Amino acid sequence: MTFLITVLGLVQGVGYRPFVARLADDSGITGTVQNSGGVVLIRACGSRESLDVFIQDLSRRAPTGASVKQVLTQMSAEDLVSADFQIIASANNTEITPVLPADLPICEACRQELFDPQNRRFGYPFISCVDCGPRYSIMKTIPYDRDTITMQNFPMCPACEKEYKGDDRRRHAQTISCNDCGPQLILRTGDIELHKEAALSRAVELILGGGVLALKGIGGYQLACLPDRPDSIRALRTFKIRDRKPFAVMFPNLQAVHDICRVSAQEEELLCSEARPIVLLTPEKKIFCDDLTGGSRFTGAFLPYTALHQLLTDACGPLVMTSANRSDEPILYRDEDMFGVSSPHLAGILYNTRMIVTPLDDSVARIVAGRTQLIRRSRGFVPGPLPMPATSGHTILAMGGDLKSCFCLYKNDRAYLSQYFGDMDSTAVKQNFKENIIRMQRLFHMQPDVIVSDLHPLYQTGRLADACVTNTDRKWIRIQHHHAHAASVMAEHDLSSCIGVTFDGTGYGTDGAIWGGEIFLCSKDRFERAAHLSYTALCGGDEAARNADLAAFCYLNASGIRTPHNDGDTLRAVLADGSRTWQTSSMGRLFDAVSSVLGICHVNSYEGECAVLLENAAAEAEAAGIEPYELHFAIHPDRDGITADPVRLLGDIYRAAENGCDHRALALGFHKAIVQMTVTLCCRIRDTSGENRVGLSGGVFANTILTEDCIRSLEKVDFEVYINQAVPTNDGGISLGQAWICGQKMKQE
Repeated sequence: MTFLITVLGLVQGVGYRPFVARLADDSGITGTVQNSGGVVLIRACGSRESLDVFIQDLSRRAPTGASVKQVLTQMSAEDLVSADFQIIASANNTEITPVLPADLPICEACRQELFDPQNRRFGYPFISCVDCGPRYSIMKTIPYDRDTITMQNFPMCPACEKEYKGDDRRRHAQTISCNDCGPQLILRTGDIELHKEAALSRAVELILGGGVLALKGIGGYQLACLPDRPDSIRALRTFKIRDRKPFAVMFPNLQAVHDICRVSAQEEELLCSEARPIVLLTPEKKIFCDDLTGGSRFTGAFLPYTALHQLLTDACGPLVMTSANRSDEPILYRDEDMFGVSSPHLAGILYNTRMIVTPLDDSVARIVAGRTQLIRRSRGFVPGPLPMPATSGHTILAMGGDLKSCFCLYKNDRAYLSQYFGDMDSTAVKQNFKENIIRMQRLFHMQPDVIVSDLHPLYQTGRLADACVTNTDRKWIRIQHHHAHAASVMAEHDLSSCIGVTFDGTGYGTDGAIWGGEIFLCSKDRFERAAHLSYTALCGGDEAARNADLAAFCYLNASGIRTPHNDGDTLRAVLADGSRTWQTSSMGRLFDAVSSVLGICHVNSYEGECAVLLENAAAEAEAAGIEPYELHFAIHPDRDGITADPVRLLGDIYRAAENGCDHRALALGFHKAIVQMTVTLCCRIRDTSGENRVGLSGGVFANTILTEDCIRSLEKVDFEVYINQAVPTNDGGISLGQAWICGQKMKQE
């Protein structure tokens, strides 16, 4: 008897066809297996008993990296005449939305071969098999085959071809290659070009000599240097035009991370996960340069995910590893773009000729309150889908926001988020964004009929949305920024309603003001603004988000406190006139103002720096056993909900600081005041609505102290508390919320 079997899920680029062939051989099944679009099709012939065993195995078992969602079976009338079971040529199928593989880290079997002098791939920097290696970053189209990825430019040598057709873990491994036929290392330094082992040896010498080396990774070019050499870090910062923002460190192995950082079991699991993200850890030893972390109390640590990374870190020890782009620009991934960079701070370029199709930054994560929290979702996670409610036949493109840009394609019961791109003020970021919308639509066979964007009238993503709907019958929906934040938590945790606490920097409100300290009552696609920080007038345009002293001046001026400022008289006149000011409820700007008043940080040289250093001061207070200074928000009823007064609070902080109170006690007291205010307001909302679920989202919840304390305090009064885990809590996650709200709206029509 013959069965036609369709396997849906993550079943391409993960060695699934060789796995099926082995199962068939073990069960005495004959027939064929092939990729078809984004699914796997099997024609299986055998006895009823052997077919039952085979189908059960397909449902219960899968190779490393695979994820089977559904196994569909249908009896076939045709008699399949076959003496064995074969892997046959792929077919194109555009009817089913595929699940595509993320790039996979080097597996243990390949790692052992890498260091085995008797193995023919000894020291080969691009070693891979069905269980590891680049996937999405080199995929041009589907189905996933040698001729649809950029490995098609590297014909297999006889030895690799034999393995490809054989029966070990490289059977039908599309990235199979070796020293004789695959990509090879090339080092450019000045007018000299070195190859293979000579290139690697010289690259190691350059790094150990204090140089900054550019190297081609899976998703783009990176910069590597020693983390304990101040001159190297200075050169790196000069090259990247990055004054203070922290750098991550790649360690050669897990023990090396333990030697320097405190690592919990959950953090260790995250470090070693298939995504191999950068994980924010607490250092216990100080052996790296002070300038490495830019004042952050965390060390971003990650493990090698390619053989090249492993070889370099084994030879050099821990290495700073960061994307090879100037600040505010996207990661460089085309060879010609990297070659066009001229800098005296760059010692050399270590590359290969395998083309990267999709640029991918390293992902960043942390463990907070026992839960994984993504800060940047990119390599290792993308293009994995997130489960969602069915979209009633619509295909949705959600544009996200302009900061930490990321879009979302949503069809049927899955949401596919793009990688992180950066901020849309950059022309290059905007171009990458547009190119990848086209690419993902093609890969996933999606043509959106609904476009979603932020409510802000000047966002670049909104202008792109406008271009998408012009002269088409597509529908365009605009979603308020913080509602999308709250909805991203609801989407992740399948919540139909919740109290959405969204603390953020900037978001355009439905009343034209700049929101950012919001507590919503959310139900499906609707929200009620139940509480918020009361409005304060700010001036200075975008400068107010960078200049914390300016933000502090505006808040203190509103409280009637006159503070010195170079442009004090002018600023007071502008604030009094009101025509060049805007009203804001931003929690992010309040953090900036408090950081300035306490003399901790006066300028955001990178986004959130003032808040990071303010949190550090609070952490110092906790570590030293310093009691928090008692502070409280004044809470008042308002025509559009309840308000908490930031102006009075900042005035209290200013006066306490002027009277000599320890800035650390005030920093911790400020955090405690926010937590107390949040719990108080959520309790009031629960009393009137009955809603017992709280979702925390927004960029301010990248703050570990605030997030953990909010969760503990809310749970203590019996709330169910949810945070973003599968997508970032910052603006990198709002496209998911936009898509989810849009899907809910479509259901109502």
